[in-house]
Amino acid sequence: MNITGITLRQLRVFDAVARHGSLTVAARDLFVTKAAVSVALKELEAQLGSPLFDRTGNRLRLNACGVQLRPLADDVLSRMATIEAVFGGETLGGQLRIGASVTIGNHLLPRLLAAYVGRVAMPPPAIAIANTTRLAAMLARYDLDVAFIEGSTHGAALDVEPLWRDRIQVIAAPGHRLADGKTHATANLSGERWILREPDSGTREQFARRLEPELARWTLGVEFNSNEAIVSGVAAGLGLGFLSELAVADAVATGRVAVVPLDTVHDRSLDVATVPGKFQSPLLRDFLGFCREWEG
Repeated sequence: MNITGITLRQLRVFDAVARHGSLTVAARDLFVTKAAVSVALKELEAQLGSPLFDRTGNRLRLNACGVQLRPLADDVLSRMATIEAVFGGETLGGQLRIGASVTIGNHLLPRLLAAYVGRVAMPPPAIAIANTTRLAAMLARYDLDVAFIEGSTHGAALDVEPLWRDRIQVIAAPGHRLADGKTHATANLSGERWILREPDSGTREQFARRLEPELARWTLGVEFNSNEAIVSGVAAGLGLGFLSELAVADAVATGRVAVVPLDTVHDRSLDVATVPGKFQSPLLRDFLGFCREWEG
């Protein structure tokens, strides 16, 4: 093993391959040839005396040694980016890798970034919008610096901090028996068909925790991984929906769907998650501080 010969170039190649699982995509990301990526990765593995990936077809997945190296490489590269920013004449620098759940990513993150990017000279952030379970996994793999989530991390070792509040509402098609403007007990929703988000989403988790135990009977009509698809399905009469008021506001305002008022309010926390012990660049710390103060 010859770790003294490890270079930043090799670590950048390793990081790109770990993120993309592909030599071709990593090469495209780094603006080099696939052959250059392959050579750099082989050199790194030779210096460490161990392969870092399991190769299955055209895909590369981190093995146990690669998993150990990932946070160490991320730390080195993050600190180097900070050094380059400071001594390059910038007070902040580097690229933010931000994840957001579907509801937050579609309705809050664009406004948050619009308010933030005018304050700081920075390259465009890399954005990933996915359900909470997938975001937690991406954080754990060091594919993201920060993620905004709306559900449980299911035991993932993350630092989670509440930032904002949200309300989830039941929606129905205009003309539905429950769309009469009256406040209903949750039990009155029994026997209805529902259009819901996929099981790993924060919104679906809230349905399972808050509404399902109160329903004597209910039927799953269809699952979508898109809030807008659910709104459209509800408007078409496929069933009831259970979504954030952020996701339904426009459809309610235009009369496409109607809110079913309930005798119980379903509020929830919208949180920010980071990896404990992971190096936080000045840019990331500044961004997190801004998020804590931002009121939308």
